[in-house]
Amino acid sequence: MADIDYYLEQIIRLRQEADALPDDNPGALMSKINLLSNCVMYIGRVSSQVDGDYKRHYADRKYQYALAYKSASGGKAAAAEIAVHDMRLKEADLYQDMMRWRNALVSTTEELHALKLRLRIDYQQGVN
Repeated sequence: MADIDYYLEQIIRLRQEADALPDDNPGALMSKINLLSNCVMYIGRVSSQVDGDYKRHYADRKYQYALAYKSASGGKAAAAEIAVHDMRLKEADLYQDMMRWRNALVSTTEELHALKLRLRIDYQQGVN
């Protein structure tokens, strides 16, 4: 979890630095692109970690369900579902985090592509 905290600090720092730069200056735009490229790397690492957290919890929930199902007498499926109710709620929270970070990765990557396109257009038009 210490790695995640470091990654989050870096994402916040890089994002703040990038947001402080103007978009109307090619030099600043290049710096912003570099900062966001680094930010994407850290967002990807966080996204990967929360994806893994979700998958591990899912596997554990399936295992606990199977154990509860196996040990129950009569109404096995209902007993197993009741046994893993809290795990399903936790799984929903993990899924929400997973999707949030996937979306952050996609949106930051799209923003990065838009800035690169703008830089290319500015250079073609001779904007200084």
